[in-house]
Amino acid sequence: MKEVHSFKLRLLAMVSMTTLFSSCFSHVDPECHMTTPQIIEYYGHISESHNVTTEDGYILTVHRILQKTSSQKGVVFLQHGLLDSSATWVMNTYNNSLGFVLAQAGYDVWLGNVRGNYYSRHHVTLTTKDPEYWDYSFDEHAKYDLPAMLEYVLSKSWHHGSLSYVGHSQGTLMALIEFSRNKKLASKVNLFTALAPVGRVNNAVGAFKLVSDILPEIVAVTDKLGIYDFAPLTPAVSEFAILLCPVIPSICSEVFYVIAGPDQYLNSSRVPVYGSHAPAGTSIKNILHWNQIYLAKQPQMWDYGTAADNLAHYNTTTPPVYQYSGLEVPTVFFSGGNDYLGDPEDVVWLVGQLQSGVLKDSYTYDGYAHLSCLWALNAREWVFDKIIGHLNTVWG
Repeated sequence: MKEVHSFKLRLLAMVSMTTLFSSCFSHVDPECHMTTPQIIEYYGHISESHNVTTEDGYILTVHRILQKTSSQKGVVFLQHGLLDSSATWVMNTYNNSLGFVLAQAGYDVWLGNVRGNYYSRHHVTLTTKDPEYWDYSFDEHAKYDLPAMLEYVLSKSWHHGSLSYVGHSQGTLMALIEFSRNKKLASKVNLFTALAPVGRVNNAVGAFKLVSDILPEIVAVTDKLGIYDFAPLTPAVSEFAILLCPVIPSICSEVFYVIAGPDQYLNSSRVPVYGSHAPAGTSIKNILHWNQIYLAKQPQMWDYGTAADNLAHYNTTTPPVYQYSGLEVPTVFFSGGNDYLGDPEDVVWLVGQLQSGVLKDSYTYDGYAHLSCLWALNAREWVFDKIIGHLNTVWG
């Protein structure tokens, strides 16, 4: 793609100039150097951090926003997407961050973090230096991480019977997989809101396709170096975004363009904050799994590479295909016409996989890309207020 090649050339040219330009600005948004709990407390809320241990031993960190009032309408769990973290729900402006908007509306808000991201890098026996720690993909996010977090939240919240779930990107894929097959868990979810829903990636373009094209070369290098994590959040990454984006905002905006698609409503003033918190890391195996379903043109479990290995794991020579027809949780979709990962054609396909009556409402905005439902300038009006409307109906 010409725009990807052009972007890479401009980025390389600008990297060497970052230090020279860094002295030209004085304002840095304070949230750039804050963790999710610190951002929550910065805006006057009480923050809680909870450790959740999965069935297979991963220790996940779940954050909670306690509202400023004593009223409680219900419980809402927010699950981030690929290469993201709980920060995604609170790092826009205060009145335009879904986590805070829901807390202001009286909801008990919990923010998940899947294994391997910046906030969930512990295990009962393994460390991140062990290759076995990184032996996971979205299969495990759905099978282990999601049930562990939701069951924990239900045990700790004031509304023990049920909760509402909001997922973005990979957070929607996790829910589509697990709510479709885990009926016990699904029965405790009264509403599933999918932001930039992804059930397959047959038509993905942009950075996703670019990485797919060069992934064999990347893996060849990382295997030799013994690297098993992908795009972790480090101080160097954060500082790069903090230094570069205020000085040359067009470059950082183009990063989001190539990753997510052309976004007519991106809040460019917050790009340094976004870039200082993401990417937040995952496993190389997870990236490989995303690439597998892209190449296979279907949402399937991890492919072990040979018929014999698949047979040993699945009792079938090919990976089982995920079926979404089992989803019974009332569902609402928010999608974008410019989404590079959740392509409109794939969203239409996904709608067709659901049982009649499951999808209660669906909103599509032509100028929205993959991250718009989180951070768009008009996300409060176009997305968040509508979510609250559906929540208020469920919770009464």
